[in-house]
Amino acid sequence: MPLVVLGILIGLPLLLSFVLRVNAGVLFLALCTGSVLVDFVSNDAIQIANSFFSHNNGTVINSVIQLALLLLPAVLTIVFMRRSMTGAKTLINILPAVASGLLTALLAVPLLSAGTQHNIMASQAWSILEQFQSLIIGAGAFVSLLVLWSSKPKHDKKDKKHKH
Repeated sequence: MPLVVLGILIGLPLLLSFVLRVNAGVLFLALCTGSVLVDFVSNDAIQIANSFFSHNNGTVINSVIQLALLLLPAVLTIVFMRRSMTGAKTLINILPAVASGLLTALLAVPLLSAGTQHNIMASQAWSILEQFQSLIIGAGAFVSLLVLWSSKPKHDKKDKKHKH
């Protein structure tokens, strides 16, 4: 069970970035945005949700809201940026796609329910992932920015206006 959940968290962003040809550099940065939303917006969002649902299991609502805040920017990026990678650029997309999948797992697992979180964090795969989290985040950010910088549109010389 823990490996299946971890595999889905890692594999889904990776698979979607290739199948839908999404720029994985943008996807990685969208996950970073989601992490910032969790840090700075989740407490207020949880308070608002608790005011609407007075008879609820607080930990489930908290987890759902935090996961939604984390994943919403990535989901919207996948929807709006589909087919943004074409041809040979798809090969360049491999590294940020892998980094996006690994980052999804690193950010989502601590937000899961306590039992699921405990099962995953007790696994050997999580230990390895956690051991390399600094490398995953640092290299993922660097590679994502490189992909973004290299994918800027080229200006056609015919479109430039020359002063005579």
